[in-house]
Amino acid sequence: MFNVVARVWTLVGSTSRYRAHRLADSDTAQQARQAAEARLRAIVHAYAESTPLVLRLVVVEDHYTRGMAGWDLFNPVKPAYRVSCWMRLKAYYSSPLSSAEAINRILAAGEQALSGIPFAHDNAPEDRRGGVTHAGHTLTWDQPGSQVPEPERPANAYRFVCEPPAASVGGIRRRHSTVFALTLPLEHYYQIPR
Repeated sequence: MFNVVARVWTLVGSTSRYRAHRLADSDTAQQARQAAEARLRAIVHAYAESTPLVLRLVVVEDHYTRGMAGWDLFNPVKPAYRVSCWMRLKAYYSSPLSSAEAINRILAAGEQALSGIPFAHDNAPEDRRGGVTHAGHTLTWDQPGSQVPEPERPANAYRFVCEPPAASVGGIRRRHSTVFALTLPLEHYYQIPR
């Protein structure tokens, strides 16, 4: 009996897939999506403008999650939102400099006043072979035996954009030797409370 009640509650209390998609596709969500993407792209371009990195590929993953009802022990729990939308942006760069010199210049750029780059010499680990992470930004680069992977399209992405469409990490590596990958923190740009 409890399983039947729990199942009915989950169906009734959750946002349907159709409704969640409609909410994520609304004009308000579209405006929030465009603003979030513009903010993230501005960060990506700031790296290209103030460091020796040359932007070669931008990948935008856009997702939405529908509100799902559940159970806490024997108490029904309503979802906090009807729909929640979030975005992840990754950028792939090359550099005319060696990896070590490019990283030193990136850390120096982060130390400049009003820099949007969170990396600096005082917050980067001494051993930077695997990459650097700070304030949600993660910068990795090709290492011997460990290369930056190709971006993969998530199965549940609402929208997936590669710019330019024909670019690939392998192509960047063939033309420019080392690939640098910047992953920005998730941007939760739109939610409709329950």
